[in-house]
Amino acid sequence: MIKTDVCIIGSGPSGASTSLMLSKMKIPHYIIDKSTFPRDKTCGDGLILYAYKALLEIDKKLFDNFLKNPKFIHSKKIRLHINNDLNIDFQESKERDMVISYAKRYDFDHFLIKHLSEEYTTCEFGNGVKSLKQHEDGILIKLKDNKEIIAKIVVGADGANSIVSRKLAKNKIFKKLSSTFVSGYFKGVIDMPKNNNAEVRIIYKKMPLYFYIFPLADGSSNVTLGGRSDLILKHKINLIKEIESIIAKHSKTCHRFNNAEKIGSWRGWSIPYDFDAKKVYGNRFLLVGDAAGLTNAFYKEGVGTGMMSGIICAKKITQTLNTDNFSENFLSSYQTDLKKEFGKLLNFSNFMAKLANYRYLFSSIVYLLKNRVERKSFDIIKRRSY
Repeated sequence: MIKTDVCIIGSGPSGASTSLMLSKMKIPHYIIDKSTFPRDKTCGDGLILYAYKALLEIDKKLFDNFLKNPKFIHSKKIRLHINNDLNIDFQESKERDMVISYAKRYDFDHFLIKHLSEEYTTCEFGNGVKSLKQHEDGILIKLKDNKEIIAKIVVGADGANSIVSRKLAKNKIFKKLSSTFVSGYFKGVIDMPKNNNAEVRIIYKKMPLYFYIFPLADGSSNVTLGGRSDLILKHKINLIKEIESIIAKHSKTCHRFNNAEKIGSWRGWSIPYDFDAKKVYGNRFLLVGDAAGLTNAFYKEGVGTGMMSGIICAKKITQTLNTDNFSENFLSSYQTDLKKEFGKLLNFSNFMAKLANYRYLFSSIVYLLKNRVERKSFDIIKRRSY
């Protein structure tokens, strides 16, 4: 049986960030993932705000390497189309480099994995978790190959369907607090916005659907459509049919796909934004990223908040090891730390997501506040970015 102080289950951006921060604090640990890297991951491929802040806090060189990596591209503007006649811009100031970056998860996740510490990190990749249970000395983790690891504390970084969340926290998935998407890659999309500016459209089909076209470094584009999971089921919306209809018929986008070619098939995925509805800590465990429900409800991004939660988690683990206290009561301050960092942003995003359900009211409010929000966007971005 292998013994370790810390075991991270899941090595996507939130798990990798936890590992990188633990290594920065010279804490040896294990990190487990059922996949080997590089591996594919369905996503919208956009990175904003906290992704930059997290990279910088982990290591300035890591952030610089991210900026120089030819597989990632960057832009200073996000344009959100409320309807065909109204949009609102979120734009960086002239002195700063970007408000959004585009990176295939195949490349970005591998970028983080390649920077894991050889000194402090033991990787167990291609070997998933079979079972978890409380043990007198910690959490006993049994892997698919029957290898056993016992850890003083476990980090659940294993996504929306986290085994740590299900088995240790006893959490359930709330469809009304999650979003479902389909994504596909295209080559030959024309009339892309200048300077790689992000393009997001809200399209109403009995409910608000969010349509994204993001440029990628290899010349292809990520095309994504999604919305609130329970409403998609309620209104019997077929996302593949809807996104194909938008590509073929929408007056503002259809011409751009006249000679475009889809690369591969449509792929579906879901992300939770149920942070306040789930338990994110307990006796000898903490949850990060999607496992903790930290996705933004309105603009649907969770990589950055996931990475930043990994950093907060690593700092909490340092305290537990220093005090040799792994109790649920001691770890409860972790949720307070997450709320302090993300609470205002996530609460506001939840409000905006609910408001967007009222199409004409939402459009009217955006119309009235457009100039004010655009003027303040620099400060809003800077507070939660680099």
